[in-house]
Amino acid sequence: MASTTTTYPALHHLESSKSLCVLVALEELASTHNLQYSLKIYPRTRSGPPTKEVHPLGKSPVLCIDPTPEGALTEARLILQYLSDTYSHGEWEPSPEDKARDTFFQEFANGSLLAKVDFTLITEIPSVVYPLGIRHLAGLLSWPFKNHFTNDLLLYYQYMEDALSDSKPWFTGTKHGLADFNMIFGMDIAEQRGYFDGTKFPKVASWLERLHDMPAYKRALEKGGKYNLVTF
Repeated sequence: MASTTTTYPALHHLESSKSLCVLVALEELASTHNLQYSLKIYPRTRSGPPTKEVHPLGKSPVLCIDPTPEGALTEARLILQYLSDTYSHGEWEPSPEDKARDTFFQEFANGSLLAKVDFTLITEIPSVVYPLGIRHLAGLLSWPFKNHFTNDLLLYYQYMEDALSDSKPWFTGTKHGLADFNMIFGMDIAEQRGYFDGTKFPKVASWLERLHDMPAYKRALEKGGKYNLVTF
């Protein structure tokens, strides 16, 4: 990676996207370690990737730590790891006994959980984008697929429920960390779109409430623009 020529990172943030988890982390670092960062917000459009001029893939989030392409990081998990390694002074590091747990739930959040949530979301698209006259029929045809994926999610939620306890109320373990930041987007989609019933999984619901009550999460919502995961 090229040597940095700036003293603070710059986040290129797409509204209503996974980029929020990076913004939450940056806001926490700004509070606890006085990290300065800049923020550029992009609205969702249908004209193509909004950050194409920042990164060839046009993805979001993109964290620029150097004005050259080699200094642009993408993929939320990698960005979060970079922020932890570079700026957090070990604040988000799990205890030695929880290291494997933290690593697993980072993978789980970005793989198993988010994939299943995305599959569920995709089944709802026909009833939204199809012409008005056939939306109802499209919804009826896609319902069995949505029902299949939402039932699969129950198994995932139960696994998450069983992993939480009074002594380890976070997915990182005794304190919040990278696993919890990575879990934000998938669970926010699930909650906003009604795929998650907190009354059936009270420990996961309490985790989500604690997450949403974090000052850094609230500031990220205020600064990050639109965060509507129902209509996007």
